[in-house]
Amino acid sequence: MAEHDALIIQYSHLAQFPREKEALHSLKKIASLVKPLMRARGWTVGTLAEFYPDQQNLLGINQNRGQKICLRLRYPGDKNQFLPMEQVVDTMLHELSHNVHGPHDAKFHALWDQLRKEYEGLLSKGYTGEGFLSDGHRLGGRGVPRDEARRIARNAAEKRRTLYSGSGQKLGGRPVPVGTDIRQVIVGAIERRNTVLKGCGSGNKDDEEIRILADAATQNGFNTKAEEDEANDRAIAQALWDLVQEDEKKEYGNSYIPPTPMNPTGNGGGDVGPLTTTAIKREAPSSPAKPKTKAPPVRQHSDRPVSRLVAEGSKKPAAKSQPSRAATAPVSGSAAPVRPRVPTPTQSLNPPSPTPLASGWTCPVCTLHNPINFLACDACTSERPIEITKQLAAAEQRRKTASAAQNLGSQGQTWICSQCTTIMEQKWWTCSTCGKLKDSS
Repeated sequence: MAEHDALIIQYSHLAQFPREKEALHSLKKIASLVKPLMRARGWTVGTLAEFYPDQQNLLGINQNRGQKICLRLRYPGDKNQFLPMEQVVDTMLHELSHNVHGPHDAKFHALWDQLRKEYEGLLSKGYTGEGFLSDGHRLGGRGVPRDEARRIARNAAEKRRTLYSGSGQKLGGRPVPVGTDIRQVIVGAIERRNTVLKGCGSGNKDDEEIRILADAATQNGFNTKAEEDEANDRAIAQALWDLVQEDEKKEYGNSYIPPTPMNPTGNGGGDVGPLTTTAIKREAPSSPAKPKTKAPPVRQHSDRPVSRLVAEGSKKPAAKSQPSRAATAPVSGSAAPVRPRVPTPTQSLNPPSPTPLASGWTCPVCTLHNPINFLACDACTSERPIEITKQLAAAEQRRKTASAAQNLGSQGQTWICSQCTTIMEQKWWTCSTCGKLKDSS
């Protein structure tokens, strides 16, 4: 039995190129891998075509929101060698995202990440594509009952889970070769994503340029009408898709939102439910900017000559929550006789600000969170941002200043350099840091 709601109408491959049958097979394979995601969202593609553009980094284009999607299957400069299937499928997911969103904005990346997550979920259940299921999963002419399809799907998922249990390999991914630096794997994944992003013609070409490229691909290609998919294959694929959605429900609970034609991103939008790993990665580059905005208030109390008193005052509000409540209610500030040691709300709010630095810093290139003492990113070796280094130096200076003030005792036994704010003992007439003479005796 065959289905009549074909999601892809036809294929077009470059018949004049070597290994042309493998090219057509690759297009069908790619289509079969993404069909469950398309079916859930009601997406269709008129023509899925192979193209070989002169622009070497161009990997894919989407004409008119799915009317025609063109994918590069072969390496530039070598028509005999095919790109890894994993990379081409990722390009396909990227171009499918253009069915909904044109520019590469936050909404686009949210949808692309959600498609990738769902695709990996299908792979983890043992899905290899409609029409490409293993012999043990193929059934004969009659339609398979829904319960039987679910049983087959669960068996496939359990078999794959058992196969990779304890191997350290991510389900749905390729095994990491023995001796491979995991940092290189992370950097490789980031580079592949950036390669697909930069290789998308839909984001940096106008409609006319896309039309010319798409027309050239089909004019030089051989068109093949898509065969009707077997209903049995579709039933098993749907059962595996249901298992993926069950995992989503476990993750989001009552906040679970399935992908639909009206809301193709589902929970991937990040507005509802727990924050996913992909969402954290997208937001990570902006995290180094947070300490920048908080750095000026931190320096305010470090430059004061009463830094020892400020340090003592900052300990007491930490033990009680009452000062912080008073700080949030300025109307009642005049009614409460606050001690001079805790005169302003900024003193009780400033101490927690170095916390993000204390927990490490986030690389603006690959978004890896690194220990605070790392001068370069542990994954991509990018140098630690200069802003973070300056904040660390300022925080260390404040710590030394406060520590010196506490060790030297009362304020009468010390003086503070008016130029660099170093605390000196009264017996010294010049600053040990900058050499400036004491202002008064």
